[in-house]
Amino acid sequence: MSEPSDSRSPVRRAGRFSLRQLLLGITFIALVLGNVISITRLRRAESELKSLRTEVGYLSPTDEDQVAVIRAPSDTPLQYVFRVRIPDGSDWDYRLAYSTWLPKGKTQPDWYSMIAIRPGESRVTVRIAEDPRDEKWKISTLVRDGAGVRRMGTTLPDDHTSTFRTSHDVISTGVPSEMVTLPLGESLRILDDRWLVSDKSLLLSGDRPANDDQTGVYVELQAVAR
Repeated sequence: MSEPSDSRSPVRRAGRFSLRQLLLGITFIALVLGNVISITRLRRAESELKSLRTEVGYLSPTDEDQVAVIRAPSDTPLQYVFRVRIPDGSDWDYRLAYSTWLPKGKTQPDWYSMIAIRPGESRVTVRIAEDPRDEKWKISTLVRDGAGVRRMGTTLPDDHTSTFRTSHDVISTGVPSEMVTLPLGESLRILDDRWLVSDKSLLLSGDRPANDDQTGVYVELQAVAR
C-alpha cells in the first residue's frame, strides 16, 4: 500500500518562499528609500551651502599667481561689499582707491584716497552715509582681514551729497556677483556706479574722456610695484 501524501507540505514550502520574497522586497524598498532620503538631504545641504557662499562672497580656489575678487550681496542702500584675495610673496602691493567724481575730460576718477590691501583674503565694505559724529556725508572704506580692521573716510562735496540723498537711475558696472580673477600686476575697477542726473550725456566706457562731470561711486583695486 502506498503511503498517504502530506497535502500540507506544498503549502508550507510556498509560504516559506513567499515570506523570503517579502523580506527581500522590504529590504530593497528600505534601501531605495534610504538612498532617496540621503540624496534629498545632500542636495538640500548643497543648496544651503551655495546660498551661504553667495551671502558671504565665497572665493573658490585659484592659481597662486592670480588675484580674485567677488561682490557680495548688501541689503543696505549705498553700501557695497566685496571679498578680495591677494597672493602672498609676490612683487606687487595692492591698494584700494575710491572716489565719487569723474571729472569732465578725464578717463580716471579724481581719487580721494587709497587704503592698502594686505596679502590673503579681505572683506571690503564701501559705504556712503551721514557720519553721526559731525553730521557730514562721507564715503568710507573698511577693510577687514586676519590682521585686523582699517578704516578711511572722505567728506563728500555738497552737490554729491544732494545727489546721493535723492533717487536717481544708476548705471552699474564693475565686478558682478560671480568671481573675477586677474593676473598679478593688473588693476581692476571693481565698482563703477554712475548716477543719471538731469539730461547730461553719460559715458559708459572708461577708455574715452568724460563729456561732463559724472557723479558716482568708483572703487579700483590698484597694483603697485614694490
